[in-house]
Formats: sequence, structure tokens, C-alpha cells
Amino acid sequence: MHQVNSSADISPPEVHNGLLQLLGLPAGPTRDVMLGSVLTGLLLRGPRPAEVEAAIRAASTLDRRSWESLTPPSGVRLVGYTGSGKKTYKTINLSSAAALVAAAGGAHIAKLGSRSASSRTGSRDFMDVVGARCETVPAQAMVDIAGECGFGFFSIENRVPEFDRRYGGRFQAVHALSLGFPALLSPVACQGFVYGLSHPAVGVSARLLYRLGLGDVTVVNSSPVPGSQVDELIPGGTIRVCRLTAGQEDPEFGRAVAKAAGAVAPLVDLGSLAQRTDPRANVAAVVRLLASRAPAVARRTVALNAAVLMLTARAVPTLWAGLDTAHAVLDDGAALDTLRRFVSLTGGAPRTVDALLRLPGDHRATSTVSAPRRSPQNVPAFGRLAVPSSGRETTAC
Repeated sequence: MHQVNSSADISPPEVHNGLLQLLGLPAGPTRDVMLGSVLTGLLLRGPRPAEVEAAIRAASTLDRRSWESLTPPSGVRLVGYTGSGKKTYKTINLSSAAALVAAAGGAHIAKLGSRSASSRTGSRDFMDVVGARCETVPAQAMVDIAGECGFGFFSIENRVPEFDRRYGGRFQAVHALSLGFPALLSPVACQGFVYGLSHPAVGVSARLLYRLGLGDVTVVNSSPVPGSQVDELIPGGTIRVCRLTAGQEDPEFGRAVAKAAGAVAPLVDLGSLAQRTDPRANVAAVVRLLASRAPAVARRTVALNAAVLMLTARAVPTLWAGLDTAHAVLDDGAALDTLRRFVSLTGGAPRTVDALLRLPGDHRATSTVSAPRRSPQNVPAFGRLAVPSSGRETTAC
């Protein structure tokens, strides 16, 4: 703790061994408080890549010996997709919706997820509510499902049971491991990866993930209102993107996302994105969105995230084509059909999806925040690309 609170670097072996010792303490408040203090401290110290990398390697040590490495079907470019969670502006399951839209648009998505730690429904909760029986599907069978319908779901808690026993349900805010650990838990090799981060350090995160084995990785973050952090792209405020391919930054990608976000139009009222007070209503809001029965704000946001996934999957040549495809998918209900098919392939009942669709619309949200538009002259020029047509700004790595 003295070292965490000093200005000097901590050597990676000390971070690695120290974190393992903390994880090995007897269960109880002492271990939880010490673990939380160190992980938060490592984030606030920079974050310093070597220290965070050592912490992530230590966290994976508990379970890595039992990890398998599966491969997608021949000819399938599988894109991994998950996020850090712990966003400060709580939303409906935007990433699950974007993954299903991208799958309907020709991409193959491996959606990694867990039960909720700080929101009403995590992506694993979402799958339970729509009737998918993901827990009964072996990992290889789920890989085959992803190849067949474009979408597969993989629980990351099942990937790290020993670590999760010490960690699960104890953290409500982003910390050092949030910079990349969830993205490393895919049981199947992914040729591309999109990682959502509820923290501005997208460049640090992308470089960490590259060092830890992800060759084509894009990290995204947004602040729909000042002070908020969301692990998806929500146009209307500040967006941050960093893409690394073979270790090289792709600044053109960040500029393309900025232009695409500028074309989405201002999101004046974020209420339709905010999570509902009831978990089932939260999921039903996404099902209605996939059926093209949601406000334009939610539709545009999901389309932008789906476009990034489709471009990463090489299902579309440009982000603009991805946006067009996403809107077409939402217009004709293809994403909802993909969800029904996925539920059926896992042994679940698609009628559960239809029952959610019949629920009355519930626009009651736990929070509603209006995103102010910024005039271009108030946007700092250094490190940001301003989009004058909408007043948005984006930050690359």
C-alpha cells in the first residue's frame, strides 16, 4: 500500500506477486478492502501499462491452467465483443443489441458477458430473460452456433471460477483490471476484438490488449454528458476510440467513427437509453428496439456500435455502409429474427422473446439526462477531432 501511494514505479513482479497474495487472503472484509484499494490505486496512478499488465496476468493465473483454445469454423472471421461494465450512466443492454444487429448484418460475433455487477441486467442476465439456455450449451457447440447464426454467447464467469469466487459482485466502479481483463476470457480465438471501456484510457487499454495477445483490437468509450463514462459509443457527447492492428495505431478509423457519429444526429434526450427499474422491462426495451419499436435515439446509438462491429468483422467495407446495413436490419426485423434463432439453437423457447415484445412499453428509467451540445469554439483542439456539424468531439489514442 505504501508503494501504491508513492510516485515511484512498482516492478511488475511485485505487482504480480502482491496481487496473488491479496487474492489468497481469507475471505472477508479485509481481503475485499485491500483488493479494492490496490486495484483502484493502480488505476489512479496513471494507469501505468506495465503495472496493469502484471495485475491482469496475476488475475488470470488462478484459472489459466484449465483454459481451452477453440477455433471458429473455417472461413468465419469471429469478432469478440465485451465491455468493462461499471458505467456511470446506466443504460439498457446496448452491446447485446448491437451484437445481434451486427450478426444479422453478416458479422460473426462472440459476445462475452457476465451477470450484472452494477446494473439491472448484465448480458448474461439478458440471455436468461430472453429464454436462451446458454448454460447448457458446451463451449464448442456455442462456437458452432456463432458460425451458424452469426451470434454466440460465452459467460466469462465460467471461464474464471476461482478468480470470480474472490472477485465477483464486489466492485461497483472501474479499476485496473477493467482496462482489459474481460476481453481476454474468450474460450474461442477471435480474429478481431471490440472492447468497451468505462474509462477514458482507451489507448492504454488497446496497447495492453495487444501486448496480451489481441492482434486486431478496438477500444471504445464515450461520455454522453460531462463526467459520465459508458462502455459503448453514444454520440452526442465525447467519444474515444483507439484501434490497433498488428501493434500499429489506425488513426483513420478514429476519424471515420467521428464522422459516422456526426451523421447520427444529436442525442438531445438520453432517456430512451437509460435502464429501466425492472430487469424484465430493461430487456423488453431492447427487444422492442430490435423490432424497430424504439425511439430514434436508441436506434441510432445501436446502429453506430453495430457498424463498428461489422467493419471489424469485414462484413462491410466502410462505417457508412455499416450504418446503412444496421438501419436496414432494424427496419426489417432481421436482428429480432437472429435473437429468436439463437434462443432456439440453445434449446430455449423463442416464444419468450415474443412475450417480451408484447409487454407494454415502459419508458420509466432510473435516470434521464439531457446531453448538452457543445459549440465547436469551446472544444479543446489538442488531442480531439471536432465535428462542427453536430458539435461533438472524439478522442483517439
